[in-house]
Amino acid sequence: MGNLTFIHKLCISVCWGLLLMCTAAERQYFIGPRNASWADARNHCQVCFKEMVTLTPQNVHVIAKIINSTHWIGLRKYINYNDTYNETDDYDYDSDYDSYNSTNSTNTSSKSFGTPWTLWANGDPLVFQNWYPGFPLFKSPLPKIDCCSCSCTCPAPPRTTTPSPPSMTSPSITGSTTGFPTGSVVPEHSTRDSTEPNITVTNVYENMTDSTSFYDVETETDMPMNATEGANFTQGANFTQGANFTRRANITQAWESTTAHAVHTTDSPWTTTPQLPIVSTCERSPMLPPIIPENNKNYIENSCVVILAFGPWIERGCFEKLPFICYEDRFMGAINISNITSSSAALQWDQGPGDISHYRFEAFSRDYSWNVTKDMYNLSYTLVKLTPGTGYIIKVFAVKCERDLNPLNGSFYTIPGEVQNLTVTDFTETTVSLSWKKPEGNYGFFEVIAVSTLGTEKHNRSVKGEDMVFGGLTQGSKYSFIFATGVEGRSMWSKNVSISNCTRPGQVSNLVAVENKDTSLNLQWDPPQGNYIGFKVMARDDYRDLNATVTHPTNLLEKPYKVRVSDLQNGTKLGLFVKVLGVCGLEGNIVNITAYTAPGPVSNLKLTATHKTVNARWDFTPNPGSNVTFRAKLFLNGEEKESKNTSAQSVEFDNLKTATNYTVNVYTVLNNLESPEMNSSIYTLPVPPTGAKVHSSTKDSLTFEWTPPENSSATNYTCTLNSSLWDNDPNPQNVGNTNMCTFTGLKSGSTYFFNVSTVSDNKTSDPASCNGTTVVDPVEIDLSMLCTSEEPLYCQEGKTRTTVFEALQNHFNKMLGRNVYHDVETIPPST
Repeated sequence: MGNLTFIHKLCISVCWGLLLMCTAAERQYFIGPRNASWADARNHCQVCFKEMVTLTPQNVHVIAKIINSTHWIGLRKYINYNDTYNETDDYDYDSDYDSYNSTNSTNTSSKSFGTPWTLWANGDPLVFQNWYPGFPLFKSPLPKIDCCSCSCTCPAPPRTTTPSPPSMTSPSITGSTTGFPTGSVVPEHSTRDSTEPNITVTNVYENMTDSTSFYDVETETDMPMNATEGANFTQGANFTQGANFTRRANITQAWESTTAHAVHTTDSPWTTTPQLPIVSTCERSPMLPPIIPENNKNYIENSCVVILAFGPWIERGCFEKLPFICYEDRFMGAINISNITSSSAALQWDQGPGDISHYRFEAFSRDYSWNVTKDMYNLSYTLVKLTPGTGYIIKVFAVKCERDLNPLNGSFYTIPGEVQNLTVTDFTETTVSLSWKKPEGNYGFFEVIAVSTLGTEKHNRSVKGEDMVFGGLTQGSKYSFIFATGVEGRSMWSKNVSISNCTRPGQVSNLVAVENKDTSLNLQWDPPQGNYIGFKVMARDDYRDLNATVTHPTNLLEKPYKVRVSDLQNGTKLGLFVKVLGVCGLEGNIVNITAYTAPGPVSNLKLTATHKTVNARWDFTPNPGSNVTFRAKLFLNGEEKESKNTSAQSVEFDNLKTATNYTVNVYTVLNNLESPEMNSSIYTLPVPPTGAKVHSSTKDSLTFEWTPPENSSATNYTCTLNSSLWDNDPNPQNVGNTNMCTFTGLKSGSTYFFNVSTVSDNKTSDPASCNGTTVVDPVEIDLSMLCTSEEPLYCQEGKTRTTVFEALQNHFNKMLGRNVYHDVETIPPST
């Protein structure tokens, strides 16, 4: 900082001061035990505390509250002053004057020890000041006067009136309540000869053109000037070197003057009497020393600072014995506690500040049942024979000048013991009951952690007793229960002690039997919550356990879970049992229901039918004690048309359609369960159609039509056409989905006989009949007859001819009848 300006140095000092204020530790302040000089007070503070007090805006009000008189503080003009200068020496004004007029002189004394008022005793920069008005005092500069000059002695000229130079005298400074004048230091005890002259110094400040002092000395001889203790002075203002001023010193000698005092009379300030010429002689003579300013007389070369009872600061001589204030940063060290076991602990603490005589070590248990106190001269100690799980409080007091510093505090718990005889006393689906014996010594609580072996769960509980029911667990899971003994605050834990156990698996719900058959049924249920590894299904009748076959699904987590139980006895009352299988070989509670297998089917089902009814008959042998019934269902084209329950082994359905295929299913019923069906189908008999007739005819064809039978499902018919004269077609004509039948290739004019029957299930109804005649297509056939008779002329007779012709007509009628159109016409012979 040698090349820095004053402003730069001041800024750096202020920054350092603010940094120290922000980072300073908590400080404590102490009043010294006795009065002492500033140097002795500081030495005591450095030995028994840290340093003399440093004042800041933050602590000045605290200091003011703890004092009621003037006290030394850690501030002096030159903090690095080495006390080689005797502060009780009289001030050497001549030396100061000579120093002032030396070639390289400054306004500082040759005894300067650096820049004043810069540092506190602890090295902190002086960034805060609270001086009493007028303090600190600074040495006033002396007027610059040549070492030699001329002194003229002239006879006083006669005069009647001389105007007095104007002067202004400052009012006297009155003393303060502290016993010293405001703005100055009261001089220490001084002894002066009473014969020394009384000097009255009046500072008159005028606007003069140079620094030459004007002296009006009312004395006869030249002599050095010495001020006495009773010197009166007034000082109206401070002045600086080079200021224009006038100083008048009136010196009254104790001896008789040989020269008459000048008489100053003023009749009129503007009139004078003529004066006679004056003859004077001049000779060289030494100059009188300058008049020393009064504040320089009160100036203390290397002053120390006190704080007044109400806060401001003033300067005092450092040799005075006064009360003083020390400070010390609160000792904020720490105790390091290590190697803690169940019965011992190693302690180590920070060294106290300054000259520590010893350490007082105190340790006691939290319940105050044990304690130890020792004076220690090192920084460590090992506690042994402690109780497990017990809390201990440690205090270490650094002793300095028979004074306890702020104690170092520490606390710890010894490691608690482990629980003993840990056992499982009971368990359910969601709880495990545990018991144990508490460990030796003390403990705060037991921390119990339940961890599932699957790693999916972790539960914590804290207890203080010697048993517990650990709830909230998952059904069918295996847990490890880890016990650790803890102390209050959870700072120490014992070794872990563990035990494993499983929770019981849950039970199934909503168990029902579905799809009951005669030898099998399905069981379904909702799986339990939690975990499980499988299910066990059992079947039992009224007498024994059944060796049933159980088929499980591939997905164990299927919901609802469904199994098939087979190889059962039909028509039997069953007890069905389901239990859940869990880990650790545990099984859940059994859930059971009662169910029945369906009865066995009927046998030898036979059906008979008419055109309107179906009759069913069957055989069945029931199990002993079974009260079975039968249910017969009639189906048409897969649709159930009618159902009848009966205890008999036959049933009849009537009012049915003709020529219709019906199916009859017959069930055995037991406890509302139907056996497997036994079925058979049959057609009702067909009935003949009605209204058969010729629809149309040609010379070689006939078409017939009819009306289908009512309430019939028939759609197929068989048609036949017969002629008594002509050859018949042996193959009937079958038609379906129509009520017409056409025959071709017939003979004209012939009558045919038509039959139509309903066909169903290869059964033919009675026929419906009619006849039809093809259209006549006449063909003339000429017949010539030769008549011979034994009787002459018999053939010629008309009667004979008529008889022959009638016989021929009768012959054709008998042979052809009505089946073929014919007509015999007789043509008489030509003549």
